[in-house]
Amino acid sequence: MISSGHNTLITNTNSNLPNMSQVITGWFLDITLEIVERTMSGADWEIDWETVETINTKGVVQPPSPRDLKIMPEGAWAWDWLTVHCLPDVNINTNQFIRYDDKVYKVMAKKDWRKYGYVKYTLLEAFKADEVANVQ
Repeated sequence: MISSGHNTLITNTNSNLPNMSQVITGWFLDITLEIVERTMSGADWEIDWETVETINTKGVVQPPSPRDLKIMPEGAWAWDWLTVHCLPDVNINTNQFIRYDDKVYKVMAKKDWRKYGYVKYTLLEAFKADEVANVQ
């Protein structure tokens, strides 16, 4: 017998999410992230980015959704944000800088979903990241 949703009590819902790690990793592609540090030199304080560590992993890189953009600080919507979903073997912390696809980004947020097979990072192009602290 088929049971419709209106017969299901909310208290009967299962609070555990399914482990989707095998499905998620099937969607992942090879990606390379470089952890970089900035050094300043010269009279003009030019910023140089020195690679500290190269990380080869699997993941998906995507721009933020329109919903994600709505919750970002006003004025930051047009900035270059990225979301990276990758294997949990990657260990990058917030406020670190990484290079991806020849651009340097600051890690603005990290969500640890190891239980479900991935870690999510929110990145902001580095030269804008320092401005976001002044906007919030």
